[in-house]
Amino acid sequence: MAPIIYKINSPVFRNKMAAFDYDWTLVNPKNGKKFPTNINDWQYLYDDVPKKLKQYYENNFMIVIFTNQSKLWKCQQIMIVAEDLNIPIFVVISMDKQEYKPNPSIFYDFINKNTINNLKSFFVGDALGRKHDFADSDKKFAENIDIKYFSPEEIFNEPIDIPITIDIMSKISLFNDPEIIIMVGYPGSGKTTIANIICQNKKYILIESDVYKTSKNMIKNSIIHIKNNKSIIFDATNNTIKKRKEYILLADKYNYHIQCIHVTTSIDLSYKRNKQRDDEKQIPRIAYSVYTKYYEEPNENEGFKLNLI
Repeated sequence: MAPIIYKINSPVFRNKMAAFDYDWTLVNPKNGKKFPTNINDWQYLYDDVPKKLKQYYENNFMIVIFTNQSKLWKCQQIMIVAEDLNIPIFVVISMDKQEYKPNPSIFYDFINKNTINNLKSFFVGDALGRKHDFADSDKKFAENIDIKYFSPEEIFNEPIDIPITIDIMSKISLFNDPEIIIMVGYPGSGKTTIANIICQNKKYILIESDVYKTSKNMIKNSIIHIKNNKSIIFDATNNTIKKRKEYILLADKYNYHIQCIHVTTSIDLSYKRNKQRDDEKQIPRIAYSVYTKYYEEPNENEGFKLNLI
């Protein structure tokens, strides 16, 4: 059975798609309940949901809700929410359990003969297979239609007005053959977010300084994966030529391509983002001063391809 497709406020097809699950992604029931009990039992999961969707629309994204539903009153509720968002929006509802997400048929029925830019499109959902998630259906749905995926908390409830968006990824060209990527930037600059997006491609392995502490341990653990022809991302501040040289030599030894992704977020904005982390994950201000004191700007003369973000 084909999905139900609603068009709210006269949306038009665009090749950049910002797509969202509905329950526990855009809204949740009132008063802490797990499931809604009636058509009016909803509230936005985060206060800035309408603002963020409007921002994506104004940045030339097509806004789409993909959702599995079995009750007609829930479909009516979704229409109320979509109207409240007050932007042009497509709502695509599967009521046939055989075609529920992660089955991609709901997506292909929607786009029909149109196409999207997969590199600049993304899907947001709460079922990503994390320890506290009930399922991984949203993750698999995004993988089945070949676009990036994010959790609601990565997109919403962000107090900073300059979030990292999927558009950034279009500036990065990955090698088809195995490669090493060196991340450079302040703590809180967005390095790890970018690295995690890249690592949605299973051929990439993330090696984090937070886990392995020293470059020696990072390299030691990376070699295990290099021997299996995996690409490696070294996620650390990597603010000196000496530190980056270690990874360049490693790439030379194993005949790997190498590139550096320099995330140029300012010290003030990086520190502001850092202060939004959980207390145990916050980096002290002195670390930013040390980074700046010893900082040597990455340059392609070091022997890598350079991406400035």
